[in-house]
Parts: sequence; structure tokens; C-alpha cells
Amino acid sequence: MRARSVALAVATTVALLATQVVAVYAAAPAGERYIVLLRPDADARGIVTALEHAHGFTSDFRYEALKGFAARLTPSQLALVRRHPAVAVVSADQTVEAVGSVPLAAGETAPTGVRRIDAASTTSASEASTVSVAVIDTGVSLAHPDLNAVSGKNCVTAGASANDDNGHGSHVAGTIAARNTGSGVVGVAPNTTVYAVKVLNSAGSGTWAQVICGIDWVTANGPSLGIKVANMSLGGSGSSDTNCGYSNGDALHQAICRSTAAGITYAVAAGNSGVSLAGQVPAAYPEVLAVTAMADSDGVSGGTGLRPTCRTSESDDAYATFSNYAVSSGAQSHTVAGPGVCIYSTWLNGGYNTISGTSMATPHLTGTIALCFGSGGVAGPCAGLTPASVIQRIRSDAQAHATATNGFVGDPSRPVGGRYYGYLAWAGAYSGAGAPPPPPPPPPPPPPPPPSDDPIVNGGFETGTLSGWTTGGAAVAVTSAHAGAYAARIGSASPFNGDSSVAQTFTVPSGRTQLSFWYRVVCTDSVTYDWATATLRDNTAGVTTTVLPRTCSNNGSWAQRTTSVTASHSYTLTLIDHDDNWPGDPTYTLYDDVTVQ
Repeated sequence: MRARSVALAVATTVALLATQVVAVYAAAPAGERYIVLLRPDADARGIVTALEHAHGFTSDFRYEALKGFAARLTPSQLALVRRHPAVAVVSADQTVEAVGSVPLAAGETAPTGVRRIDAASTTSASEASTVSVAVIDTGVSLAHPDLNAVSGKNCVTAGASANDDNGHGSHVAGTIAARNTGSGVVGVAPNTTVYAVKVLNSAGSGTWAQVICGIDWVTANGPSLGIKVANMSLGGSGSSDTNCGYSNGDALHQAICRSTAAGITYAVAAGNSGVSLAGQVPAAYPEVLAVTAMADSDGVSGGTGLRPTCRTSESDDAYATFSNYAVSSGAQSHTVAGPGVCIYSTWLNGGYNTISGTSMATPHLTGTIALCFGSGGVAGPCAGLTPASVIQRIRSDAQAHATATNGFVGDPSRPVGGRYYGYLAWAGAYSGAGAPPPPPPPPPPPPPPPPSDDPIVNGGFETGTLSGWTTGGAAVAVTSAHAGAYAARIGSASPFNGDSSVAQTFTVPSGRTQLSFWYRVVCTDSVTYDWATATLRDNTAGVTTTVLPRTCSNNGSWAQRTTSVTASHSYTLTLIDHDDNWPGDPTYTLYDDVTVQ
């Protein structure tokens, strides 16, 4: 039994959920702006006007669908407002500010993420959605030639257009709906109408009151403008009471619930802290689709691409290491994944930029939802569904499409520890009126054939079983191979106390001098506690060699080990994974292509 110390730092934060932009909320000082929500049956217009006249203040925002307002109140005004019988919730507004951005190297001219979810191929693209989309962000570059953008609401400067002066919102809009015009990039649902809802300024700063102002505008105007989907690539610390914010006075949660009741489906970034999304709002709210991020560098499945050029710490077709994830079954039920690493999309001044984050994964889902409502003038399977049903349709279709070859490391078929990233979105299910989805990528090349007299039985595990091997512990066969379709998975996705192993005894034929095998460790702990190792026992000479010393250091990549063998000698090879059963950090090892040459 071992003990560990864990330090927890608690802070209130919110961010535009791109790794290029980080934002921090601080509590509003006394006497500053407050968000006031009235009872649902209240006469909002009359009560707000009466409160303003009686107590000498002017509201910064009046919310229509939500019934309430935001205003700067002195302590005495605040006390009087709280006493009004129609007032249900009063909460201090909070500020958000972005910390500077760092330019990233230009990525590919074709959007790999859009191709990865089958919304486009190298030769075809989807058509415009039959519905419109709201981007609640820093605004959208209204004059960008690659966007069909309309000014919706500016909650930063009253009466001004919702033009983007930061870049983040324009990047989101391009992934959703960049035009298919032969230049620039192509979005998931090209040429779809995007309504810009500006809630953050040029520095990426704003307040919750402004965010609620944006949601309120979408709720009030969405039905008449054909808006069925809203993208929110921002968030902050908080949690869900699973009661639409009525149990804990969460005005943001109440605003989103009113909006979903009006028929708007929300796609929301899960967050970039690499922790449970249960502490991130609005992603934690069960009424939204929470979007995690995965990495794809080549636009196709298979995991054969190079490391993403703008983030070489990530791997092709694997979960993004910065992405938040779901843990509880409740959070898993509204979580799905999208490409979010090195995403190339529209930017300010008619330009383009490459950035990463769950902010970038989210618009891939927003565009997918828009296609599900319909494209090319033809209704899709989401037409007529409630937001809750839309979310489950998107998730179930993503799961139905998932296989060992088109998924990613970290999805539910290849989980990592206790983290749930969800299945990868599949826009190809809804591209009906548009171009057909691209053909599946070719299967990976088979491993080179072993010598005809290779003594290793089922060394590539291509029987889909562990036949020929003696097993111990929690060893199983899985479809995650170095080559071919199968590898041996030694160890369990759940904590397992002790060694798991496969072993085989063989005799080296004449002319063969070398044993080799490939391995990949999925290790969330220190080598002090968990490890992969392999031993080779020369039964003829009575000598045991450690072919693979204890290691926990090659997460996410395959490596090869070789050792010399002697003809006519009998050997026993044992491939081992050790896990100490510590909760939350199970270790397992994949072994493949064992051969004697």
C-alpha cells in the first residue's frame, strides 16, 4: 500500500476554449454590475422599469426570454432590489479577460478536421444547411469573403454591429460554414448562414451578463431567423445542479435551459485543462452537447499521420492531451469528440489562422448538427427533434460509425484510464443532399510475412485470439495493432493488482539468429509502480535475459525490441504488464509481431 499527496488549487476561471487564448474571471467588486432574474410569471418590462425609477439606476441589459436585467447597483440599491417579491435570482457579474495570443505556423490549406469527420473529401463537400447557426463569441468577421455572416447582436457595444475584432469567433465560424468557392477553406456545412453574437471584445474580455445577453438574443430571435444551433466555445469554472440552475441560482444555466426549451441546440467546448468537465460550465450542463478534442494530422483515420505540426506533443488519431473529459455516466451521456488540434480556418481581415483547443473541436459538431437538420434544401434526420433528442442522435450516429480503424486512441473502444472523450463526430451520416462521404481509407499494410519455419505460433495475433500463448492475469486480445488487425493487450483498462502476461515456448530453427517484437505502453503512472517488461528464458542453457527492462516511457507510440537467439535452443518468451491497482491510473501494454528470423 502506498500513500500519495495531492495538492488542489481552486480558482474561478473562464476561457475562450482555444489553447491560444486563456481567460480568467474575477468576482465583481461590491457596488458593480449584478444579474437579476425575475420569476417566470412576472411582468418583466413593467417591473424592471418600476425598479429603475424607484431606485435610480439604468439597466445595462434587459433580458426578454429570460425575464430579467443586468445593472450596476450600489449596496443600498442592491438591498432594495433583492427585497422585491418578483426577484428570483441576484448574482454578481464577473469579468473575463484574455491573455495575449501567440502566432502559430500556418497549417494545411485544406481543413483536415472537416475531412476527418467525413463532411468533405479531397474532391467533394457538403451543401449548406437548411437552418441557421448562431456563434456566441467575439463576433464574426462580417466582410470575410469566405463566410456568409450576418450581424445578430452586439452585447459589448450597444447598437454596434457584431463584427469580430479578436479572431476567435471568425475561426469558429469558418469551421462551421466557410464557403465552397474554390479558395480558402471549406466548412462542415459550407455557406450556411451564421449569425454573429458578440459577447466578448477585441481583447477577448467580457462578462457573464454579456454572455447571457447573447443567449437571450438567440432565444428571442432564433425561431424567426431559422436559428436551430448555437456554438459556445467559451466557459468557466462551475458545476451543474441538474435542475437548470433553479436550485443554486445559476443565471447562465437558467438562460440556456430557456433557450433549449425554445428549440435551440447548444454545442459547447469541454475545456482545455485536462480534467473532468464536471467543473466547467456550461459544458457540465446536461442540456448541452459537450465537445472534447482529439488530434488528427492528415484528415483520414488509421493513426498513420505525422505528429501535428503546430503541436508536436500530440499524436495523430489520439485524444488531445489538453482536452477535458467526462467521468460520470451523466456527463458521458452528453459528450462527443471533434477534431481540435492544429485547425486551419478563417480569421480577421480576410485571412486564415491555425489554432488548437476544444474551442476548435466544438464548431465541427455545430456544423454536424446543422447538417443533421438538413442540407441542400432537403430535411435531415434531426428535423423536428428537440435539442435533447438531437444530442442523442448525434452521439448514437457517432457510436454506430465507430470502428477500430476509424476511431481514435481515447475513444470508448480504446479508453484511457477513467477518462471518457466520447466517439468522434460523423457528419457523413447527414451529407445526403450534398456530396457523398469519401470512401474509407485503405487498411494498413499487413506485416511482412514471417519465415515459413518461424517457430512462434500466432505471433501477430491475427487469429483475433491468444491461441498458441499461455495467459495469466488480465490478458486479452484487442483490435489495436502495430500491423494487421490485432495485437495482444496485456493488462486491463481497469486497475488490476499484479502481473498479467502471455508466454510461449519455442525452439529456434537452423539459420535463425534473432527474436523481435513490437510493444506500446499505455501508462498513467510512474515506472516505480507500473511497468511493461519482457523476459526470454534459454531453457537449454538455463539463462534468463531481460529483453525489455521495466519501462513506462513510450506512451502512444510503438517501439521494437530485439535480442539474439541460438539455433536448436529451446526458449520461453514472457510478455508482461504490471499494475499496482491504484485507482484511476491503470496501465496496460500492447504487444505485436513476435517473430524469430
